[in-house]
Amino acid sequence: MKPIFKLLRYIKPYKWYVIIASITMFLQVFVSFYIPFLTIEMIDEALPNRNFERVLHIGLIMLGFATAGIIAGIINTYTSQRVSQFATADLRLNVFKRIQMLSFKNVDDLKQSRLITNATNDVMRVEMFFTMMLRIVLRAPLMIIVGLIYALGTSLRLSNVFYVTMPLLMISVVIIMFFAYPRFKKVQVALDDLNNVSLENANSPQVIKSFVSQDHEKKRYLTANEQYRKVNTSAETVMAFADPVINFIFNLGVAGILFAGAYYLNQGELLTAEGIPQVGLIMAFNAYSQQILIGLMMFAMIMIFLSRANVSAARINEIFDTVIDLETKDDPYQGPLTGDITFDNVSFAYGKDSKPALNKVNLSIKAGEKIGIIGSTGSGKSTMAYLIPRLYDVSEGSVYLGDYDVRDFDIKTLRDHIGFVTQQATIFSGSMATNMFQGKPEADNDDLEEAANQALLKTFIHEQEDGYNYLIKAKGVNLSGGQKQRLSIARAMIKKPKILIFDDATSAVDASSEQQILSHINDLTYNPTLLLVSQKVSTVKKLDKIIVLSNDGTIDGFGTHDDLIKKSAVYQEIAASQLGLGGEYDVQTENIK
Repeated sequence: MKPIFKLLRYIKPYKWYVIIASITMFLQVFVSFYIPFLTIEMIDEALPNRNFERVLHIGLIMLGFATAGIIAGIINTYTSQRVSQFATADLRLNVFKRIQMLSFKNVDDLKQSRLITNATNDVMRVEMFFTMMLRIVLRAPLMIIVGLIYALGTSLRLSNVFYVTMPLLMISVVIIMFFAYPRFKKVQVALDDLNNVSLENANSPQVIKSFVSQDHEKKRYLTANEQYRKVNTSAETVMAFADPVINFIFNLGVAGILFAGAYYLNQGELLTAEGIPQVGLIMAFNAYSQQILIGLMMFAMIMIFLSRANVSAARINEIFDTVIDLETKDDPYQGPLTGDITFDNVSFAYGKDSKPALNKVNLSIKAGEKIGIIGSTGSGKSTMAYLIPRLYDVSEGSVYLGDYDVRDFDIKTLRDHIGFVTQQATIFSGSMATNMFQGKPEADNDDLEEAANQALLKTFIHEQEDGYNYLIKAKGVNLSGGQKQRLSIARAMIKKPKILIFDDATSAVDASSEQQILSHINDLTYNPTLLLVSQKVSTVKKLDKIIVLSNDGTIDGFGTHDDLIKKSAVYQEIAASQLGLGGEYDVQTENIK
């Protein structure tokens, strides 16, 4: 149970509420046992002697304790809920922050669907444990201990019943936990798979509908849903045995006390000095035993639930314990960043057993140069772009910006100076302005106007009644593909970065808009280094230089369009397929025959 106990640190800031909850809970337990204790005197002494004044007095004392118990219960409920809600909010926030800190590689290893389950379902189970802890977890052992003290003090003979009921209950709990714990682990894994299918479908409605693959996706979901049902049913089947077994033992205890009470009365024991049966004592002992058994039932259910919460806690702790492979070194370089980029014998693979995406790459790019990156699908174009802002770390070699390895930089400083536009535009719900402010939170209206103009978004914004306050729905569904892409470009350009990376970012805009955006980049006063990943020769041919990557992640050529059309076989093949228009492509004259 170590994982769940590690998360108890989240309740420490609320220790005073914990103390109040514990005191009021102890008061509730005391009241629940003291009231039956008073019934012994009332039934066995006051009533037989017709001492109605004493009966009234004891009754008022009971009423006072019952009232105190109710007030204590209300306070306990409030304080325990407060601790649970605030501690869980802190945990949920820290899980979110930790997920944000994870590198791309960490996310690849842990899987997005699993992280969603961690931040929702797993945290919810821990929240339930926090709630139970101050209301039930501590109450159960208290009820057992205090109950045994009262019961043994009341009648040692009747206490013999506990020799049967308590071992039976504990053995049952251990057996149920033994079978339940591994099943709960499978439940969470199956839930990850179910979330993964849901996530993929939620993120790709256009693809699913355009390929009319709804039936295929329904089958995928049905398979994942059925697997979740099976493992969850298996776990709940084990849990289903808990309630009847515990109730049976509880009823067995009650029957045992009544049987033992009748037996001892028949033997002439459990009588008052006047020879009257000690009915009050038997009633009180039965109340104590029921409280003890209820405590044992609570303890049993806690242990069973704890096994489930512990699985979730272990998964959450795994996120916190994950070694983040991308972190800022202790004494990072925070000085000015130049636009010079050098790849020094760089190799990179996405996994230990994966084929290298980049292999022994060596090249130098001068500040302010406009560089295209082209190659076939899977040649490592995007990978090269990822290594510059250190979204991944190289497997071998080094990437330098100026004279400094990117690993020597403060990560925030490094990325603040790099504008990155992804191929698939990621737009957040909010306004046009809030999306652009992500690039530069302190930007003013002039910055917004300038960036919108450079991304050819200004006209669209001014056509809207709300202008920059135009509200965007989740995932930008009320924007066209080109508008979303231009917005993501504006978000990057508002930073006025030293290095601007377009990872096939102009693929969603038309050719005319693409050329206008590139023209605006050429006219920028701050003259960033541009790396433009593209599939199209027409997009990169007018840039200063072009990096050509082969399918094995090596550089097949690095130079101008005219140089590469003569020297790079990969570039010749790409150019022929795109510019040949069905004819025979002459790589020397770049004419169609």
